[in-house]
Amino acid sequence: MTPSRTPSWDAELAAHREGYGRVAGLDEAGRGPLAGPVVAACVLLPLGISLDGVADSKTLTASARVSAFDAIRATALAIGIGKAEAAEIDSLNVLRATHLAMRRAYEACEPRPDFVLVDGLPVPSLPIRHQAIVKGDVTSVSIAAASIVAKVTRDRIMEQLDCENPDYGFAQHKGYPTPEHLAALQRLGPSPEHRRSFEPVRRALGQATFLPQGETMPTLSGARGEALARLYLERIGHRILETDYRSGRYQIDIVSLDDDTLVFVEVKTSSKYIADLSPDIVSYPQRRRIAQAARAFLANYGGTYRECRFDVIEVKLSGKAPRIQHHKGAFDADTADW
Repeated sequence: MTPSRTPSWDAELAAHREGYGRVAGLDEAGRGPLAGPVVAACVLLPLGISLDGVADSKTLTASARVSAFDAIRATALAIGIGKAEAAEIDSLNVLRATHLAMRRAYEACEPRPDFVLVDGLPVPSLPIRHQAIVKGDVTSVSIAAASIVAKVTRDRIMEQLDCENPDYGFAQHKGYPTPEHLAALQRLGPSPEHRRSFEPVRRALGQATFLPQGETMPTLSGARGEALARLYLERIGHRILETDYRSGRYQIDIVSLDDDTLVFVEVKTSSKYIADLSPDIVSYPQRRRIAQAARAFLANYGGTYRECRFDVIEVKLSGKAPRIQHHKGAFDADTADW
């Protein structure tokens, strides 16, 4: 477990100096899973209060998160929870559904904040002035508290969904694309809680064989490769914004945020492992299509970034364990007619 860093009140104090009286933190949990809702929390805390154990929820053990969650609930002036269900994610796409959950969390927070600190990117649909802070769950007490509330709330929802859909293991993996989850998805097909717009689920809809318990079928290689690439990016600190982003006939496998660099990722899955990236692993026409999709993403969601980058992740599935090769900046804007 990564050692936790102690967030500060700096951002909240700066907002108070500008005249805002009720400054809340807003964060979400559950963009990357294949099943279940995305959950957002808006937390309004007494300014400057000491809260032991409040840090980025991803750095805490499950028991530490629950302890911090209980402390936040006992102390907060207000907590609002918002959800976007799997069907809404499929209808809107995961980024817009996340914004919907965040707006619902803000609207459920009583008394209403008059300024909100948001982790990551701006939220266009949020009907209040807000400040987006990259890695805000590490630096702001209010956002860290919101990240804990969102994560614990979502984990408990997934445990309940496990009781309703007992064969998928939701209580263990919380809907994330673990090997066990992908195997159950292939064997059983999607449950009502699965996000059908996500590639592994979409493929399973057409290829699940509904095998008896204990029997397996070969892995859906492309879907598994993309799932492993997402897990890898999260583990190295990327924030996943979109998976299988589509704009017309243009598509990007993963859109992520690496600090304040927006990264467009193409995933290549095969049984071969290439030490040095071949110039034609992403063809020129494909680079242009990726660039067109990237341009559409920026037009749809706005925001300003110091840098955008095009990466390729190779996933080799043969052998005893998958291997990943990450090619950062595999091609640039010029070669893609950006």
